Amino acid sequence: MNVTIERRPLTKRQREVLDFIVKYRVGHGYSPTVRDICQAFGFQSQNGAVSHILPLRAKGWITWEPNRARTIMPVEGDA
Repeated sequence: MNVTIERRPLTKRQREVLDFIVKYRVGHGYSPTVRDICQAFGFQSQNGAVSHILPLRAKGWITWEPNRARTIMPVEGDA
């Protein structure tokens, strides 16, 4: 049984963050932390990264468990 997940479109910055997450996982073999995202994008606080991660999760592009390390995972499919 194939289930198609309809994902909502991303802003340019959300797409950049998603692309970073995917490339990080490919390059390192594990997911980035919120702090890794902060460093990559020059965010001054973790809230800057979280403000991009939450919409990605709400739009169905990633899964994330906020209180656990390295749980930001792209959802399988067209990333």
